[in-house]
Amino acid sequence: PPRRIQLISEAQAKQDLAKFGVLIPTGALVASAATVEREAAGLGFPVVLKTMGLAHKSEANAVHLNLGNLKEVQRALSEMPQGSFLIENMVQGAVVELLLGVVRDPAHGFLLTLAAGGVLAELLEDSASLLLPVTAQDVEHALDSLKVNKILRGFRGRPSGNRAAVIAAVLALQDYVLAHKDQIEEVEINPLIVTPNAAIAADALIRIGQLDDTDSD
Repeated sequence: PPRRIQLISEAQAKQDLAKFGVLIPTGALVASAATVEREAAGLGFPVVLKTMGLAHKSEANAVHLNLGNLKEVQRALSEMPQGSFLIENMVQGAVVELLLGVVRDPAHGFLLTLAAGGVLAELLEDSASLLLPVTAQDVEHALDSLKVNKILRGFRGRPSGNRAAVIAAVLALQDYVLAHKDQIEEVEINPLIVTPNAAIAADALIRIGQLDDTDSD
């Protein structure tokens, strides 16, 4: 039978994943532009500001990164579509950005993809796929197979990313999926920003499905 698909907002998706141990930026969902400045001052700079409820945020000028002070926040607000806003601390010290994705595969259960994320995702076509459940060792091997693994390991004397944190993020994502396995259609974290100390989900998307049982009583 067909499944009715529902998209969970970025703000809610991050909260849901955080309950299972995925690290997310410190931030707040605010109802209007008026409250954004107060939240920004409380968070400390730099911050990221996003208008919620739009499918393609970057095309609608609804995402502003790396705002360094209140004046920059005000300028961003004046250019952005209005609505509710997600304001968060900008993740500093990125070594590499990864994509973590899980999709429901009707034949096999759930397929996990680890890939180069952010702007590199489409450019590099650098990915590894595994069937859930996975172990820490499985994730380790998958990371080793990626081209961006060189950057993760500290390319040409640059800092290395925290591999243990990446593995922990994947296992936390798996815990979330398996706890909601009847509902999950797709979960995507892109980018997972990997720093020398952590791996933080800077954006997340969750699609859940329910059997369309409108025909039954």
